[in-house]
Amino acid sequence: MDLRKDIRRLQKRYFGHFPEEKAETGPFTEFVARFDGESLYDRKNFAGHITAGGVIVSRASHRVLLLKHRQLGKWLQPGGHVEAADDSVLDAAYREIAEETGIRSEQLTPLTFPGETALPLDMDSHYIPACAAKNEAEHTHHDMRFVFLFDGDDDRVMIDRNESDAFRWVSLDELAAIPDFRDLAPRIETLLGEADAK
Repeated sequence: MDLRKDIRRLQKRYFGHFPEEKAETGPFTEFVARFDGESLYDRKNFAGHITAGGVIVSRASHRVLLLKHRQLGKWLQPGGHVEAADDSVLDAAYREIAEETGIRSEQLTPLTFPGETALPLDMDSHYIPACAAKNEAEHTHHDMRFVFLFDGDDDRVMIDRNESDAFRWVSLDELAAIPDFRDLAPRIETLLGEADAK
């Protein structure tokens, strides 16, 4: 996998839709310019590493799946580190979703702009505190979050108890009230409206 090439391709398309975020996402772009190959996702690179998230939206109810992250104690979307076996950042998101929720890729359809293939709808860099249990120093996650429509049963989520303490489905209004999702919720709502209008 040429991760740097994949990230730059996604960033170019992302900035085509959100040009105002070029300055805000500077730390992400600088990290990708500074590192290449395995050092982009190596968990021992405490300058940071690339992560992938999958925001899951029920096609039937338009509710969003959140997991109570065991280590951070926050409600987040499924996601985690890119690994060497992943073919792309998108594949990492699919893998993380399957591992953390039991939801398979064939139950998911990327929610994106007309004429686009799967594209992150959010890209940011955020601080991760040190974790003595994992022998990890504080570092930064440079995260790409994809959004997917889920065509399965909302009640048949099987969380990984090593990663999460609980799960819940929230409305878009509830999602928008969570600081980590404040900017993403209106994007989801807009694209859901376009999808429903088809």
